[in-house]
Amino acid sequence: MPGTFDNSRRRFLQAGSLAGVSLLAASCGGGNNAPANQTGNNTAENPPSGAPAKLGTVVGGGKMADEAGATQFFVGMVDLDVAAPAGVSIPGIGFWGHGFTPRIDKPHVVLLTEKHGQGCCEVDLLQRKVLRRVKTVAGREFYGHSAFSPDGKLWYCTEAETGDESYHGVLAVRDADSLELRDETFPTHGVAPHDCILIDDGDTLVITNGGGRLERDDELPCVAYVDVKSGEKRRLLQFKDKRINAGHIAMTSRGELVCVSAPREGIPTSDPSHLGAISFYDPAKDAVTTADDPIRARMKGETLSVAINEKTMVVGATNPAGHIVTFWDFRSGKLVKHYEDFKSPRGISMTLDGKYFVLTHDQQTHLTLIDAETLEPQGKPLVETSYITGSHNFVFDLPA
Repeated sequence: MPGTFDNSRRRFLQAGSLAGVSLLAASCGGGNNAPANQTGNNTAENPPSGAPAKLGTVVGGGKMADEAGATQFFVGMVDLDVAAPAGVSIPGIGFWGHGFTPRIDKPHVVLLTEKHGQGCCEVDLLQRKVLRRVKTVAGREFYGHSAFSPDGKLWYCTEAETGDESYHGVLAVRDADSLELRDETFPTHGVAPHDCILIDDGDTLVITNGGGRLERDDELPCVAYVDVKSGEKRRLLQFKDKRINAGHIAMTSRGELVCVSAPREGIPTSDPSHLGAISFYDPAKDAVTTADDPIRARMKGETLSVAINEKTMVVGATNPAGHIVTFWDFRSGKLVKHYEDFKSPRGISMTLDGKYFVLTHDQQTHLTLIDAETLEPQGKPLVETSYITGSHNFVFDLPA
C-alpha cells in the first residue's frame, strides 16, 4: 500500500500538466465576479463565532512506483492543525488525481478528476476510501477540473472530444447526487479546456481553454466566461502572446484574475522561448498585464500552480522544470520575490487563515510553509513526505 513503503526505496514519478494564460480582453460582461464558494466551508480567516482559526488540511493527487516498479495512485493528505503534522495516503485511486472538488453539503467528500484521461472518482477524505467511480461518454475525456453549483444540485466538468482528436471543449453537466450526465452540455468556447471557477452566484463558469498547436491560428488559447444556463459566451479573454497556452487560474472576490502559462504545443523544449508566463487581469480596469521581468528566462516550461493572497494581493506561482517559485504584486505586475532552492516546486495554495502559502516540492514531496506577509519560508519543510506529487495542493476545512 502507498502508505507503507520505506522512504529510502520510494521512487516518486514526475510528470507535467498544461498551465498558462496571458490575456487580452476581447469582450466583456457584467455581474458579480466573486467566485462561488466551492467548498461550502467557513474559512479560518472568517470562522464561525467562537471557533478558533484553522490552517486546514492539505490534499492532493499522488503517484509513485512500488518496490516491484508498478505505478500506484493515491491521495496525499496532511492535517496542519495537529501537533505534529504528517502525511498520510489514501490508496486505490487508479489514476493521478488532478482537480479536487469538495461537495457543498459534505466538504469531506471530494470529486477527483484526471487531467486528459478517463479517471474520475468520489472519495471520502475522513473514511479514506473511494466511494464511487464516474465515467463519461464514449469519445470524450475528463480534462482536469470541475465545480459544483452553489445549491449543490449540479456538477460541472470540463471535458474534451477525443473521437476526432479535435479536443473541442465540452462543459458536461451532471446530477450531483446520482453523478449521472444530464441532457444539456455546453461548449467551453475553445479547445482543450482545463481549469474552471464558478462566479456570479453560480451563473457563470470561467473556463480556460488551452488551445491547439502553435501553428493553429483557429485554435487560439482563451479564457471564456460561460453562462451555465444557456451556454452562451458572456466574456472572452484572448492572448497577446500566441506562444503561450491557457491553464490554471486564481480569482479574488472582486473578480481579479491571475493566469499562469505554459508554452504552446509545437514549441521544442530546446527553444529558448519554451518558457512559462504569468498574467494579471483586472476587470475594473478592463486591462491585462503580462509579467516581463527578466526572471522569465528562468521560468522554464510551464508555470504550473498559482495562488493569490487577497489581503496583500501577492500572487505565488511555481515552475517545476525551472526549479523556481515566484511571488508577484498583482497591482503592478512586478516581481516581489523568488526562490530557486526548492527542487521541482509543484503545488501552491494558502492556509485557511491566510497566514501562509503552502508549497509542495521535491521528489520526496516535502511540504513547506511560506509566511504570507514576509514571504519567508518557515525553516525546514514542515512535512518531509506529504504524498502529494500532483500539479496542485488544495487546503480544505474538514470536519473533526
